[in-house]
Amino acid sequence: MQSYPDISQLESLLFNVDAAFGAIESHGVLCGMLCAQGATDASQWMLHVLGEHEESSSVLKQAGEKLLQLHQASVEQMNNSDVKFELMLPDEDEPLEARVEALGVWCQGFVYGLTVGGVKQDTELPEDCKELIGDILEISRAGYVIDDDDEPDTDIDESEEDEIAFMEVSEYVRMGVLLIYEELQPLQSSQTVH
Repeated sequence: MQSYPDISQLESLLFNVDAAFGAIESHGVLCGMLCAQGATDASQWMLHVLGEHEESSSVLKQAGEKLLQLHQASVEQMNNSDVKFELMLPDEDEPLEARVEALGVWCQGFVYGLTVGGVKQDTELPEDCKELIGDILEISRAGYVIDDDDEPDTDIDESEEDEIAFMEVSEYVRMGVLLIYEELQPLQSSQTVH
């Protein structure tokens, strides 16, 4: 069973090859493309992330290997009911603001992935899918919605509530993605990968 590559390591590799997306957004793009197309070729997705490169470099090769690892792990997770699909987001020890921003970025990538995968505004979709995609689009616009004032947060209850709200929203997105995938790719999601 493949695991996701380390976010900061992938982030740095992608930055060094001047990729179109960072690590988290790249995962969102991949999941959107998988939902829209089912079996998405890794090279097709990587072209969106990395763009065209005249010549290969060791950094580009490393980035490609990490992206292949991410592609394989994501496909396994989305197609295997025994394995829990996860959004590629920063760990819980990261500040909440950073995780909220990351979730927004992931959702932006997901919506982009759906679009390049062929889901357009006028595409006929099941009603629940339309609603979920609309919600994910809203979340992608969220960014920093937790605390607008610059004063240090002294209210512990409030930050705990924010933490719970974040967990609920990210879980909603996670389950929403699986539902969209199941609705749009019924054959894919019913096959289990061994």
